[in-house]
Amino acid sequence: MNKNLIRKGSMLVIAFSIFFAVNGQNQELQKSQLYKHYQMKYVFGMKYNDGAVAKDALYSMIAMDPNDDSLKMRLCYYYFDNNQFVSSLFVSADLLSRYPDNIDALRMNAISYENMGAREKAVDAYESLYLKTNEVSVLYQLTVLQFEMERYTECSTNLDIIIENPEAKALKLSFAMDEIKQQEITLEAAAYNIKGMVEKQQGNKEEAKKNFNKALALQPEFVLAKENLKGL
Repeated sequence: MNKNLIRKGSMLVIAFSIFFAVNGQNQELQKSQLYKHYQMKYVFGMKYNDGAVAKDALYSMIAMDPNDDSLKMRLCYYYFDNNQFVSSLFVSADLLSRYPDNIDALRMNAISYENMGAREKAVDAYESLYLKTNEVSVLYQLTVLQFEMERYTECSTNLDIIIENPEAKALKLSFAMDEIKQQEITLEAAAYNIKGMVEKQQGNKEEAKKNFNKALALQPEFVLAKENLKGL
């Protein structure tokens, strides 16, 4: 049920560029031939799709100018984009120690914790991210973790918030239909489906049935909701 990674590019790119724009760099250092060498190494590594070369160049530039956090953000994004979540966690944590309000770093931090299986840490990070962004998609990911951790009261409360949010009618997530096919489901229908799962886990089969049917009323071909309803 891990749906966050499918959007990581669109979530990160805009703010990522802003981070570069507002963080000053050592202009004198950048004029040195050695620094320019590493810059070009990075450029060509990216151009020729050689991530190892690009990463090596980033580390060399960071070693020369450890105060340029825009380089560390690039490094964090590299690790995140390549699913190296332990490394992206460490780099994002380093950035957050100095920029606790940086949304990109916090987002990568939360997703990294989740993919490492550190759910308590992931919940804390997602809660912080939601408080700073008020993004309903972030709140949905938080409810998924809360359900997995059997924190049903919190999960149900947050699902109600999602359902009442008009954005939930338009935002969509990808769900697997089988090993190959995916289907796009609105956040609202997905929230009703989890709400049904919460009720089922608590032994409230009639309430579970109502919520699965609400999900299907919104998205009649929602395979997971069909399966959950059938399972009752």
